[in-house]
Formats: sequence, C-alpha cells, structure tokens
Amino acid sequence: LLFLCAEAEGFALCQAPAQQTKVFQYRLWDVNQKSLYLRDDQLVAGHLQGANAALEEKVFWVPNRAFEPARLPVILGIRHGSRCLA
Repeated sequence: LLFLCAEAEGFALCQAPAQQTKVFQYRLWDVNQKSLYLRDDQLVAGHLQGANAALEEKVFWVPNRAFEPARLPVILGIRHGSRCLA
C-alpha cells in the first residue's frame, strides 16, 4: 500500500501555444512511512529523518499524450524530472 501527497497543483512543462502539459509532483511513502530516495543510483525505500529527509525523491508524472488516451498513460520521473522511472 502506497500513499501519495501532492506537493504542487502542477506547473506548465512547455509553452507550446496549441497544448500545454502539466507536470505533477508527489511524495510517495508506504504504510511503514518509508520514503523513496536514491542510493548508489538505485531507487530504494527507507526511513529518512533529520538532515536525511532532504534526500527524499519526489515523483513527477506527466500525462503521455503520444499513446492511447483511454488508457491514461503517464511518464514518471525523479530528480526534478531529469531521470525517468522504467
């Protein structure tokens, strides 16, 4: 079981006049209050307290309009969207 917490309502990813895409940012944690963070370039879950709380990775998602919209495909990223979850 994972929990989501919206950090921001969304912000414009591009300034294309025809269609703007919003990027949404979330915090993810499980029932044991473990947050996601990078350790040796691997995304892991663990308890982050004190100064280590800044290591928590926010998950960014963007609707992917290149695929069938009825399936609601999304692109997931970390590191402020500079890395993609695959």
